[in-house]
Parts: sequence; C-alpha cells; structure tokens
Amino acid sequence: MRSSRRKEIAAYIARNRSATIHELCEVFDVSVNTIRADLAFLTSTGTVEKVYGGVRSVPQMEVALFAQRTGLHPQAKRSIAMAAARMIRDGDTLFIDAGTTTMHLFDMIAPDVHVSVVTGNLYLISQAYTRQNIDLIVLPGSLNRRTNSVADVSTLEFLNRYHFSTALMGATGLSTDGKLNVSSYLEYEIKRTAVQQSDRRILLCDAGKYGSNGLMSYATLHDFEEAVTDASCPDELRLLCQDCGTHLTVASPDKTGRL
Repeated sequence: MRSSRRKEIAAYIARNRSATIHELCEVFDVSVNTIRADLAFLTSTGTVEKVYGGVRSVPQMEVALFAQRTGLHPQAKRSIAMAAARMIRDGDTLFIDAGTTTMHLFDMIAPDVHVSVVTGNLYLISQAYTRQNIDLIVLPGSLNRRTNSVADVSTLEFLNRYHFSTALMGATGLSTDGKLNVSSYLEYEIKRTAVQQSDRRILLCDAGKYGSNGLMSYATLHDFEEAVTDASCPDELRLLCQDCGTHLTVASPDKTGRL
C-alpha cells in the first residue's frame, strides 16, 4: 500500500509541477508524518526536490524518441540481441524490457525454443502473432512514444503478479560505478520490479551508453549475472564487470566472444 501511494504521489506532483505538504495530506488522506516520509523517499530517488512549504517535480532527463534511437548503432544492437537470445532456455518465462536493443530479440530466438514472455514492448507485441513458439502476455498501460511501450501505474500492479526465470533488461545509461540509469520515475519502478522478481538477469547495453549518468538508478551491475555489449566495449567496462561479478559477453556482427 505504501509503495502504491508513493507512485500515486509522484504522479500527482508530476502533473501539477509542485504541491504543498498540506495539499498532499488532504488529497491522499494521510498524516503529515506519513507524507514527510513519502517525500523523503521520493527525494532520495531524484523524483522531487524540496521547496519552501512542499516539493516540486524534478525535470526528467530528455531522451530521444524511440523512432530516432532505432537508427543508432543498428548492427551493434542486433548482434547484442543475438548473443542474448542464445542465453534463453527452452521453457523460460521471460520479462523483456522496452528498448531499441531488446526489440530485436524475437528475431533471434530459435523457433524450436518455446518461451512465455511478459512485455510492454510494442515492437515485440506486433511481431508475436507469427511466432508460434512464443506465448505472449501483454502489460497494460498508456502509450509512451519515447520508449515505444505501454506504461502507467496499472502496469506496476499487473507486473507484481508474475515471477520470471529471466529478465532481459536495458538502461538509458551505465555509469562508471555500475549504476543502471533511467530517465523517469515510472521506468525506475517498472525495471526495479522486474529485476526483483527474476531469478536471472541479463543486461543488453551497447557500449555507447557506458559512462552516462542519470537521475535515477534502478539497479547496479552487481544485480546482473550476465551483461551483453558490442565490440566497441572499452577496457573500463570489462574491468567493471569483473569487479561486479557479472559475466560479460562481447558481441560482434560475425561472432560472439565470451570473456
């Protein structure tokens, strides 16, 4: 209940740009102490910042629309998806994240590998009809053109019902200390929930995202058993994966090298 309320508070503040503590107490029918605790949590995630008498929303990092990002490093993203698809096992229950790399996964899953997939990735949803080996469960939500996916508070409630053998995740950026960054509070909650409810976690991240910081981090490399990147992987990322105990796969257009 507390987690759900905090998501609703974050959404309310984002819609209204700011809110007073008294206003939030009335809207959500809770005490001042409860609101202060909720706001302290939201402040720690970078969602809101304190101002005199209340809080205001923090402008989220601008990320290009999905249609603009699909043309960036397309071969590298396909090779990453191919390498990650080889890690998928017959009978797996998968969570597949939104993104311009994960969108290629259905093309790469062998037709004799049967899996169940939970996703809000609209590109994958559009492909699923012809993939007889894939049982698809579609997350509910509103259209997000920036990620080409569906996501809102109802997505989180639905996602909490499932447990996954494997989560295939993306990130807006990967900081040099291993934090996996996102650009909005809703993405933070969805990705964090998927990671928590998965037995095995695989990160799909092109090397160009390394060294990029963000407002919020939904996980770190320590939380991932596997990471897949492309052939331009810097030595610093290789060392970081070793330090975090994350197995790194470097994919290239013609072969996959496991380190």
